[in-house]
Amino acid sequence: MTDRTLFLAGLLTAIASGASGQSPPVGPTDSLPTPTGPYAVGTRDYSWIDTARPELYTTAPGDHRQVLVQIWYPAEPGTGATPAPYLVNPATVRDTTVAKAGAARRSHSFLDAPVADAARRYPVLLYNHGGGWARWSASFTTEAMASHGYVVVSVEHPGFSQTGGFLDGTRFEPDTLGFPTPGGDLETDALAGWAYLEDPVFRFWVADARFVLDRLERLDEAPGPFQGRLDLSRIGAFGWSFGGATAVELTRVDPRVKVAVDQDGQLFGEVRKGTERPVLLMHHGLDDALGLPEAQRPAMRKLIEQVRRGDSTVRANSTGPWYELTVDGTQHGHFSDLIAFYPRGATQLDPDTGFAIINAYTLAFFDHYLLGKPAELLTAESPPFPAATLRVWRR
Repeated sequence: MTDRTLFLAGLLTAIASGASGQSPPVGPTDSLPTPTGPYAVGTRDYSWIDTARPELYTTAPGDHRQVLVQIWYPAEPGTGATPAPYLVNPATVRDTTVAKAGAARRSHSFLDAPVADAARRYPVLLYNHGGGWARWSASFTTEAMASHGYVVVSVEHPGFSQTGGFLDGTRFEPDTLGFPTPGGDLETDALAGWAYLEDPVFRFWVADARFVLDRLERLDEAPGPFQGRLDLSRIGAFGWSFGGATAVELTRVDPRVKVAVDQDGQLFGEVRKGTERPVLLMHHGLDDALGLPEAQRPAMRKLIEQVRRGDSTVRANSTGPWYELTVDGTQHGHFSDLIAFYPRGATQLDPDTGFAIINAYTLAFFDHYLLGKPAELLTAESPPFPAATLRVWRR
């Protein structure tokens, strides 16, 4: 099986509560690969309030939507002897065990480092995390893209993330619009979960992403480290899982987004009607049904087939270039840092190889469609990664 399935086989309940079924163990400190690009990487955290939108995950009167944003960017070399913690602001994290584990690790980025002077402006990539996780939970790819000359802006979506507080110390306690209570039937629970994700959650996420794009225009204009440094004529979007779906949706609803990479995310939203922009869909390669009890496998395979048909519909309705990459030996978690923090199954691809494949194709796609560079990896008759299979539909 090569299709993405969300909130199935136990994840429906676990992610609804902001967990993954277990918390990542503390350590090791060097469990993510070093970025391969020519730049050092800097990082900064922001907390932005959208005064035009109410906060629908709380019932407090006058509460406005607020998002956390972490930016990774090309930095001047030699900006610090010690990389920043993997989790820069653990006080903002709802799950205290996750916060402790993240704070114990080091990243490959330097906190508040000066933006590199090698280029006047850098292209921008908007990243959206997986449902229930956080802005920093795919640092293997956000840091990598920054090291190759992109400003990567990662949006955290409170209410369906690890956000438990903001940078000013304000706590965030969602008290409404919770995930549907599972009834114990896999297919029924999955379909109810998908309906809830479609409306209201997905439209919140898309609105969050577009708000952040608006704020980037201000960030480029106002005095500060990014003044005049963002090439907002060259914006791409990517993300893992639900965040990947958000990235693809942005190519349809926001003309600022020129290209999208969906790292193993089931599609939602208006993009079912198709998109004109280039899209790369990534798929994990392991069979989700095999990890379930025998009695649940038919329902899982029925759900997988429904996701597959949805992909085909979007592809058929789209007029832009369409790519699909399958990575053998991977499961859903391979498209995030989480695969490096848990024990790996015997049939699973090792994390570093999976990360290398995901990053290589993500970078090649953005380089080609945002920067006009030759797309050798996207056209290679003999790809350098035996585990990777790429299919292409050019219009």
